[in-house]
Amino acid sequence: MNKRGFLLIVLALIALCVLPAACTPSGPCYIQPNTPLTAYRLPDATSDVFGSYPPVDTYEALARTADGWVGFDPGIAQAANIGLAHHRWVQFNAFVSTSCLDSVDLVTLEDVMVDMAASGH
Repeated sequence: MNKRGFLLIVLALIALCVLPAACTPSGPCYIQPNTPLTAYRLPDATSDVFGSYPPVDTYEALARTADGWVGFDPGIAQAANIGLAHHRWVQFNAFVSTSCLDSVDLVTLEDVMVDMAASGH
């Protein structure tokens, strides 16, 4: 094999290794609402409303449910609430779509309830 052929093979291997890494989202997944968000205590529209958030800020998506809820840290101290019990939940259709949600942990309402019970709620 000549030098040129060897160099092309090496470059092709490097491209195969680098290109998928460049296409994979890295770091946190952020959501930015295009309308005010109503945040709920649980990923369920019948749960208590936690508050409203303006469309000017971005929020880090920390968990998601299969039926379209996204959990985020509201940035407010909540006594002993940790893990999923600390998250507040919005419906995904309330904000600009983002492609990085596939990289966020998929959880269920039952998972959230378990964390709430562990936090004493």
